[in-house]
Amino acid sequence: MANSPKNKSMFFGQTALADKPTSKSINPNGGILGLIFREIEHLGKLNIRGDQSINAAVKVAIGCNFPSSENQFQSAGERHVIWLSPDEHLLLCEAGKEKILQDDLTRMIKTENFAITDVSDSLCALSLSGPAVRDVLAKGCSLDLHPSKFFSGACAQSLLSHAAVTLMALSNDKFILICRTSFAPYVHDWLVDASLEYGYQFAV
Repeated sequence: MANSPKNKSMFFGQTALADKPTSKSINPNGGILGLIFREIEHLGKLNIRGDQSINAAVKVAIGCNFPSSENQFQSAGERHVIWLSPDEHLLLCEAGKEKILQDDLTRMIKTENFAITDVSDSLCALSLSGPAVRDVLAKGCSLDLHPSKFFSGACAQSLLSHAAVTLMALSNDKFILICRTSFAPYVHDWLVDASLEYGYQFAV
């Protein structure tokens, strides 16, 4: 990582969707675009394995606790701690902060029964928003995505067509979708196809 003359952080290395240009399709009914999505580039991602005994260290280092129940996530600013299983969570953090947070957690956790793995390069995160976002996802996902069931703060692992994904509901019309980097181009193409009837925009 280096700094430009304007003091903006620059991250080197190709992102998962670097080969996908900006694209757009109008809403055929003349309304607003149903889906707007983009890659959240260089987002830090740490896989955290350990039971509730490490929660205090997580709170101090990250700023928020483990989720209080399954299939939920907790947030502190740009950081999200996502429930994956009773002893596994995924941390999303600011770009470039993952190594610092990994070192802080490793230093603060006193038990030997934990593991923290930097999975930033192996996972891709997409920001999805728009009034049709739930309808688009429902075309290829078996989760009940009705807002009364999959509400703000909820998360779940599922399949989107043939791709394994983790979905996070930030609000009624805003999601984060996480998939393997190798599946990101497929997910991009699937989202484009599934959203044609609503109109979409993919922004680089």
